Order: sequence, then structure tokens, then C-alpha cells
Amino acid sequence: MQIALLTDRGLERARNEDSCFAKAESELGLLVVADGMGGHQAGNIASSLAVSAAENFWEGLDRSASLAAAESRQAVRGLIIEANKAVIAQSLNYPSRRGMGTTITAGLLCGSRLTIGHVGDSRAYLINNESIKLLTKDHSLLEELIDSGEVRPEEGQNHPQRHVLTRAVGITEDLEVDIFEQELEKGSTILFCTDGLTNLVDDDEILTECLEQPDPQKLAEKLIAVAKARGGHDNITVVVAAGIGGQHV
Repeated sequence: MQIALLTDRGLERARNEDSCFAKAESELGLLVVADGMGGHQAGNIASSLAVSAAENFWEGLDRSASLAAAESRQAVRGLIIEANKAVIAQSLNYPSRRGMGTTITAGLLCGSRLTIGHVGDSRAYLINNESIKLLTKDHSLLEELIDSGEVRPEEGQNHPQRHVLTRAVGITEDLEVDIFEQELEKGSTILFCTDGLTNLVDDDEILTECLEQPDPQKLAEKLIAVAKARGGHDNITVVVAAGIGGQHV
């Protein structure tokens, strides 16, 4: 398995409020993207704290052992709960940081099983057999409007409420975390990204780029370049794991 991660400030934001993490060893891998809430104080700190929780989790993980499905689910949930505690603690201790928050999408690979924990509107995709599948569901007001039939999916890209989150790390101690599993075929590609990519590049275009560029680092670079060519209005982060089932490099 090959992994790559790349984050870019984009063309309009004063700073990068995205953070990311990706590591793989033996049969285990961890992929994380976090998008600090740009409309709140210190979004970059919130996303950094979320990724620090992921780094601590990885360092404490026994990577010589295989995890059962229940252990993976518990581990990923625990990672996100620790991130939530860290962001809330900073908000309470530093008045200038109150109200900060972040999305997080974290994926723990154990052999061919991917366990995902998800809060917010950063996304996880599975690419295999020349098809793309969105694995996560956005926790956003726009998604609720689409589910209710008030907004058509094709209207979402330019909808004025597309950035309003209904769930984020750091906002409440009683955080609801989506946890689910996906079995992966050998040769699958996993792509995690923030909305700085998906607001400008649709799923079919992501698939096309994945099929044309199998190298994960070059793929990440190309996807970010496409988003920037279309305005780069937001920070853009891409984490790619390709060649699932092969050797970690």
C-alpha cells in the first residue's frame, strides 16, 4: 500500500485551517483529515488538536497485533472522543479560542477492513473497479435540506447554506460520532478530503483523475491543482491510500 497526504492553503484564505495525518505499518494504517471551522476562532488550532489526538493514538497502538472489528470501532471512536475533549479544553482555557471546532474523518485500516469515524463534512471515498463510492454522509444543513427534498442534489454546490455544519468536534461534550466499516478489495484506493476539494471538483471528476493517475502523491497534487484552477476558495486537503492489499511503503 502506498499513502500520500497533501494540504494547501488555497488562493483566498489567509491561513490553512486544515490538518491531516497518514501512517501505515504492517497490516495497519491510519488516515485522518480535519477541517477547522473557518467561521469560528482558531479553527487551525482545533484541526491541529484533532490530528494530535490521531498521532497520539497511532503512537500508542500495538502495530504488531491485528485488531478485531469491535476493537477497531472502539479505537476509532475513542480517538475522536479524545480529539473532542482536547478542543473543548482549549476552548475553556483560552477565551480567544471559544467556539472553535473542526470536522474529522478518521479511517483505521486493518488488513482489508476499513473502519471510519466521521464528524462534519470532510469526506471519505472508495475507488475500485472503475467506480467511486462516497462512504461518509455530510453533517450539514444542506444535506438535511437535500434529504428532506427541499433542495435538489445538483443545486448543492452553490447553495448559500452549504457550509453550515450540524455536527462538529469541539462544540459539545455529548458528541455523536458516525462509525462504520467497509471491506476493501485488493487494489482499492481510499481518498479522504476536505470540502475545499469537493466544493469545486465533483465525484466523477475525482474518479477520472484517480483512474488516470495511480500514483497517490501525483494524484493528490493533481486534485489540489484542479481545485485551485477553479478558484481555490478554501483550504484543500487530500489523503490517499492506494494499492490496498499490497506492501506498505
